[in-house]
Amino acid sequence: MARVFLALVLLGIHYTTTSAFSVSSTPGQTMNGIGASGAWWPNDVFKFPDNVREQVAQLLFSSSGAGLTSYRFNIGGGGVGVNNPTRAPQTFYVSPGVYNWSADAAGVFFLQKAAQNNVPQLTAFVNSAPTTMTTNGRSCGGNLVDGQIQAYAKYLADVIAHFRDQGIRFTHVSPMNEPDDTFGTCGQEGMQVTPQQRANVVNTLRDALDAQGLQSVGIMADESSSTGNFLPEASQWLPQVRKGALAAVSHHQYGFNNDASVAQLGSVGRNLSGVNTWFTEICCFRAANSGQQSNPAATLTYGSTYEPTMIGALQLGQLLYQSFTQAQDAHFDFWTALSNGIGCSPLNNPSCATNANSNGWNDGLIYYDPSYASNHNTAVYQTKRLFLMKHFANFIWLGSTRFAVSGLPSGVVGMAFKSPNQQSESTPVGSARASLILMNMGNSAVSVQPSQAALGNFVGGAVTSPSTDWQTFGASSSVSLPGLSITTLLFN
Repeated sequence: MARVFLALVLLGIHYTTTSAFSVSSTPGQTMNGIGASGAWWPNDVFKFPDNVREQVAQLLFSSSGAGLTSYRFNIGGGGVGVNNPTRAPQTFYVSPGVYNWSADAAGVFFLQKAAQNNVPQLTAFVNSAPTTMTTNGRSCGGNLVDGQIQAYAKYLADVIAHFRDQGIRFTHVSPMNEPDDTFGTCGQEGMQVTPQQRANVVNTLRDALDAQGLQSVGIMADESSSTGNFLPEASQWLPQVRKGALAAVSHHQYGFNNDASVAQLGSVGRNLSGVNTWFTEICCFRAANSGQQSNPAATLTYGSTYEPTMIGALQLGQLLYQSFTQAQDAHFDFWTALSNGIGCSPLNNPSCATNANSNGWNDGLIYYDPSYASNHNTAVYQTKRLFLMKHFANFIWLGSTRFAVSGLPSGVVGMAFKSPNQQSESTPVGSARASLILMNMGNSAVSVQPSQAALGNFVGGAVTSPSTDWQTFGASSSVSLPGLSITTLLFN
């Protein structure tokens, strides 16, 4: 720790001491996973050399990488009508009860890697049903056919049962993705599922899973695209879901709503369902005010920009913080684990991958060259977002409880988590039972005294800052939080 402080002094970074802070004794929600999605990048990255594919799997799933505790596998609909080949995953479905299990080798490869790395939560999610079950016979722009809901449920149960028999056990299934949109422009797979259909889909799927001996597989729904769409529709379907059929109410947040609206979403979702709310997709954020692009605490909106630095990482951190403290979600998934929306040419510009640009998208944790097929550049580029997610995935243990933190200096936000079990494999400094995750949104370093947390014996932690992706440190009486950083303190 002395080396970190010395480095700050040598760099001339302003250093201040914070006033006392405290961790609440009132428990919040029980936490249940941090992850990202396997759509649609496997279609590209599967073509990369073996060593690159293995590198990607290690960066996402291993303890030496981000160590994600959740992975979302996309059950493809065949991509019929989709105008972007990368977003057109193959389908296993041939006809009722008939499947081509050799399809989607790309997606299955990375699903297998997640399973081999013992990722504890695997979700099978669907953008579109097979084309025989949509109103327009395509994988986009249509609706789920009422009379095909039972066939659709059996299809999903058959897919999950197949993977179980192959040694891959899905913990959850999501039968609809942003069902408030038909995705009529066909830039990706998608289908509308009306609010009047959603409870029937969940109840029928529960029966189909149970018939296959898949009682342990939980169903999540409905993955509405935004708080603004979820709130008026929730009362139209959630009360009709049979008790015990739903494991989690899942939602996205593309409206980038304020704290009050997000808190209402969480409350409504839990009250109508009796189960936890899960945040299962977000990407593509930028500052709502163009003059605030370099502000990690800026109000966010949907739009294009590529921001691989700590600014973009802490902007994602904002969304996690809001999800956990306002909606009180028990789970958080980013959208695509990898993206080709880098917005520049890494081969032509050596600083492309590490500098912000307005042409790319904040839709990945890791990036690759969109021109790989012609220029043969199969390198992958890590962002600071990947390491921010590593903090949350490694130090919000499954089954841990969140506790609020107050009294932190201006510009610093934090959350504490206590686990009922001793954690050792995921910590950089040995066993731990509690973590304190602190994000310094300011440019100046500040000091905290770990003893004030009253979480037990401080044993060290890890930091991600503009100058380091991941650095561990041991115990001391005072810890510096570098400007624009995320630091996790660990206690046993």
